[in-house]
Amino acid sequence: MKKLSVSFAVLMLLLGTLGGAIAGSLISRVFGLDFLVLELLPGHGIRIRDFYILKNLELQLTPAALIGLVVTGWLLYRKEKG
Repeated sequence: MKKLSVSFAVLMLLLGTLGGAIAGSLISRVFGLDFLVLELLPGHGIRIRDFYILKNLELQLTPAALIGLVVTGWLLYRKEKG
């Protein structure tokens, strides 16, 4: 049984969430499935000002991002088990 480092797992979960959000945005534009890009947090999500060189950073949680997070978590679980 292989052990995964915590930093690797966190990085993969973040990248999976980002990949899910990007895939959801593309699928929404191509096929018109607008439910994948609905904002789950009220308002404009989480807004961070003066984030290093970025003036404004907005984080939004969408169903596609959650799907990406769940799929990545499942793949990490399978990798550790197998």
